[in-house]
Amino acid sequence: MITQSHIDLKAGAHGVLLLHGLSGSNLEVSRLAQRLHLEGFSVFAPNIQGYCFETDCTPYTQWLDSTCEAFLKLKKECDTVSVCGLSMGATLALALSQHFEDINSIALLATCMDYEGWAVPWYQVFLPILNFLPFQLNIDFHEEPPFGVKNAEIRSKMRHSLLRKKYAEIGGNSIPLNKIQEGLKLINQTKKFIDSVHCPVLAIHAIEDEICSLRGAEEMFNKINSKKKEFIYLDDSYHLITIDNQRNLVYSETTLFMKDCVNQKLGIDYFKKPHLIHPEAIRLENRA
Repeated sequence: MITQSHIDLKAGAHGVLLLHGLSGSNLEVSRLAQRLHLEGFSVFAPNIQGYCFETDCTPYTQWLDSTCEAFLKLKKECDTVSVCGLSMGATLALALSQHFEDINSIALLATCMDYEGWAVPWYQVFLPILNFLPFQLNIDFHEEPPFGVKNAEIRSKMRHSLLRKKYAEIGGNSIPLNKIQEGLKLINQTKKFIDSVHCPVLAIHAIEDEICSLRGAEEMFNKINSKKKEFIYLDDSYHLITIDNQRNLVYSETTLFMKDCVNQKLGIDYFKKPHLIHPEAIRLENRA
């Protein structure tokens, strides 16, 4: 079963905890994990039971408890630990930072602070109301195109994989209502303490994110009290930015930011900075 195995890559004294999206698995961030590992980071990307695909939903507080355990595991093995999350995984990363003051840096990729993207059905506004029903609704929301991916070729591959195996790199073929409800609770709880985040933060978000609004990510970012924080806008991607057209830019900028934060923490150039900037970063800078 794909959701039973963790990604645990050993490299050195500096680690990255990598958190996938809601009702997905660490397959969503496996390419980024490999990139970080090649760049010298030890990487741990757990599949959180009750949160990942094909596991029975548990309260969001248990998701957070499991995330804390994963952080402490990596902390025992490494001198510094950074955290990177995709979608609801980014929300978990923010929640985690409210429990630990020694997170070296956080990378927030397509942060889920709402479900108000352009492809979300109109009836999503009623989701919070369902929390007050005296009974549980057993409803699954099936994934529909564009599957979080703007690249047509990749989207086609994901569609075929979902049809054959009910799972793809983008996640499962459906997401239960109860997991979405728990996710909304996590978002609301995280928003209450967002100004308590003080570690360095990198946020990367697609302008055309069809699931989680750019506005929600910007509002979150503006309330963070970190002295070092950066926001990168992607202009050729949808929600799953670790898979879509600008994935290599996401890998490069995430790696560069985390290396820089480690160097600042140690006061030495432990990680050498690249001589060349990713060409996509140059293109975006010239358009600004």
